[in-house]
Amino acid sequence: MKVLKMLLIALFFVFSLSYVAVGSNVVSADDDYEEDYENHDEEEKEEIYEELGETLGWASVIAMVAAGLLFPFRKSAKWIVIHYPRLKTHYISIVKFFGKYHLAIGIIAFAVTIFHGVTMYLSEGKLGDDGIIGLGSGILMVIAGIIGFFLFKNKKVKILRTTHMILFAFALLIGVVHIIAS
Repeated sequence: MKVLKMLLIALFFVFSLSYVAVGSNVVSADDDYEEDYENHDEEEKEEIYEELGETLGWASVIAMVAAGLLFPFRKSAKWIVIHYPRLKTHYISIVKFFGKYHLAIGIIAFAVTIFHGVTMYLSEGKLGDDGIIGLGSGILMVIAGIIGFFLFKNKKVKILRTTHMILFAFALLIGVVHIIAS
């Protein structure tokens, strides 16, 4: 029951974050433009890839943020426990949850990011400036993930943890630039 409760809390957090990040889509029907429907099937395929790529992009952002929440949660744990003792058991269980699934969430974030890049490349047919920026973020993510794998084996090595976090911070920063450029 406790695991189910933690999963529901994490699921609620992910949905809340996705609603805040994406918001509600306002749709407007406008028939002022006369369109040529000769290549309708080809355009529809490209739109499907583009929509799927954008959705995967936002999913990768949510997964990266979820994986990155472990650091601020651990850093603020002592302060939360001291100032809000009633939240101690809930907060510690949340921190344990993110600690336990940090690696899995990180792998999911990486896989979704790869699929995002491939689908966006398929929809556009070329690698534009925003794609190159996103590729740079993905490369930093791979390097940080490899360092994270070594960190998983040697948890006591502080330089690995610092390097892992700095590289992911740069990957997230470049990812924000990628989102703005898109």
